[in-house]
Amino acid sequence: PISELKQIFESDLEKQKYPTDIVPSDSTLFAKFLFKAAEPKNNYDAILKDFETIQASLPKLPILWERSIEPDQIPEFKALSPPTLFTLMWMKDNGMLDLLPAVRAAYETYVNAQRKKVIAKIYVSSEKDTEAINEAKKAAQETHKAESRFASTNLEYKVIVDKEILSGFSVDVSGSFVSNAKGAADAAASASAATAEIDYTNLPVAKFNKTIWADNVETEVLRKYFDQLAQYDAEEAKLGV
Repeated sequence: PISELKQIFESDLEKQKYPTDIVPSDSTLFAKFLFKAAEPKNNYDAILKDFETIQASLPKLPILWERSIEPDQIPEFKALSPPTLFTLMWMKDNGMLDLLPAVRAAYETYVNAQRKKVIAKIYVSSEKDTEAINEAKKAAQETHKAESRFASTNLEYKVIVDKEILSGFSVDVSGSFVSNAKGAADAAASASAATAEIDYTNLPVAKFNKTIWADNVETEVLRKYFDQLAQYDAEEAKLGV
């Protein structure tokens, strides 16, 4: 009920107990509200599912939707649980909907701590790179066993594809990191070191992809703004500053 949510909203969230400590911030405050809203009925999964629904809906939403649309008017958000929708409206009123990823991460941290669960985030170039994933799991297990703060907790894994990684892996075990990943920057550095001299007069012509603008008011305003900038640049090039 909305009355219960308002009661939690008006309480001092910072002074209440939580299963783990997270550095205070705006995103942490929203996460604390969601955690306390789910706590009485142990209904943590409903809010976790809400975050999945929101994430799946983002590609369908217009540019700058955080500023232009009220969350309760988005069809995909109609099925969200009351605590989540309440939080979205609260964030919108404060211009903080851009913090959603951080709010989700903080909420998941609270829920995992409550369930005595530690998630090892494994970053690899592809989910098919089983060798790197298995090596990452071993590194995560060693980290989990070595740190006393993980005592009496269960280790689980979440594989995340990172296009910046070309080979190897990187693991984040609740803030403890292990990595042997090599990325595009490493490859570029190696190529640069192997090349004694680069002929900058013989570079290939750059190819540009035309930006496809959505047909709505926001993109029309942006287009006119960019047209004005282009006009100013052209006049400056012709007449000088």
